[in-house]
Amino acid sequence: MSCHICSAEAVGRCYNCGALYCDKHGDGNCVSCDTSIVAGDPRPDRISAAPRGAVQRPGWWRPQPAEGYTPPACYHCGGITHRVCANCHVHFCADHAGINGLCAQCSQSSNLGIWVLAAVGLILGVLLLFGLFRRG
Repeated sequence: MSCHICSAEAVGRCYNCGALYCDKHGDGNCVSCDTSIVAGDPRPDRISAAPRGAVQRPGWWRPQPAEGYTPPACYHCGGITHRVCANCHVHFCADHAGINGLCAQCSQSSNLGIWVLAAVGLILGVLLLFGLFRRG
């Protein structure tokens, strides 16, 4: 890999144009992007009255910084998760998962409803049997 200006060994890639540069012709940006003029460069897009300003967006060839992204966190422990409760739509991790795609709280509350219904059925059954034995 060689410098695009003098063909010496390249030490970096310009943040503006993406061209390779050597120690003499760049430091973050190449000389042509810093000054907008390169001796012997016939291209008209390299000549301007004033040096070019910094690029608003970095080149596509550079790693891009994340723009304030935070991964979804578990409602209980704050751990990273990819699951969402089908009932209340909160994010939960594997440690705080319930059954059938529910979080632990929704799973517990759905089980509570089943237990209450079973208890009411048991009480009614006992009262019915007690009433039958009392008659007979």
